[in-house]
Amino acid sequence: MLAHVGTRDVARDMDVLRQALGDEKLSFAGTSYGTRLGAVYAEMFPKKVRALVLDGAMDPLAGTHERRVQQATGMQAAFERLAASCATKQDCPLGTDPKRATKEFQKLVRPLVDKPARTSDGRGLTFGQAVEGVTAAMYSKPLWPVAIEGIAEVKAGKGDTLLKLRDSYHGRTSDGGYPDSLEATMTINCLDEERHTPEQETAMNRAWFRAAPFTDHGRPIKLARDGCEQWPVKPTLGYPYATGIKGLADTLTVSVTGDPVTPHEGGVTLAKELGGSLLTVEGEQHGALLAGNACVNEAVAAYLIDLKSPAEGARCKL
Repeated sequence: MLAHVGTRDVARDMDVLRQALGDEKLSFAGTSYGTRLGAVYAEMFPKKVRALVLDGAMDPLAGTHERRVQQATGMQAAFERLAASCATKQDCPLGTDPKRATKEFQKLVRPLVDKPARTSDGRGLTFGQAVEGVTAAMYSKPLWPVAIEGIAEVKAGKGDTLLKLRDSYHGRTSDGGYPDSLEATMTINCLDEERHTPEQETAMNRAWFRAAPFTDHGRPIKLARDGCEQWPVKPTLGYPYATGIKGLADTLTVSVTGDPVTPHEGGVTLAKELGGSLLTVEGEQHGALLAGNACVNEAVAAYLIDLKSPAEGARCKL
């Protein structure tokens, strides 16, 4: 089974589902990882595509190291925009100078490496969990004030709010259970991502912290290991992917300008490589399909239902 859960395997499964449903061609909408899945399907079965909506796009030209650094850069930029929003308030826990926000955040959370902040459930908030909590809030701008409240709590020695954000990010249930999404993601990535030597993995980790210093734990990285190092089969995706496709119908890539996880440039690249349409969405959010935005919904519905693509240069605002 571990040899057959990569994106190329799933694209074949999707084509089996298409046939089982009696559809002559596939209509598909995918967000985040779903954009890789849709793009690979388009590469493998171009003449079987009716409509593809790809939202929050992964860059098909960027290998593992490059894309991870792109992601780190996007997250740091989003953190700085969150901090700038916070700085307009006198009680901002990161101070009123956005340029110092990363240093101020590090002062607050690095002590958690050795001593977690107290939480009401007794679990405590670790450094990694604090970073994950802030990261979770960057997925959607309405959560920024919650993250700022959580950072202020850490300043007071408490960690409940950031821990709740982190738990929601991972789907933790009230009884302490988790879905298998982390395991599934790793399993898929072991067949999709480039397999790193310890030296390459270490270099990528260091590059991540240089690009996203707000996430840096401040401890030396002596040697990092690829979690897929002992996987029983080699990766099967290959980079770049979804390029030079012939006979593909028009596709629609939706890309948010302030997306912290899949930066806007990746969406522009994917739309170009597929030779399809691009809907640019101004906002601070990972993906736009689930934002409940009328402009986005109308454009996507017109394309999915009537195959009417938005005009060149089309834009929406969250």
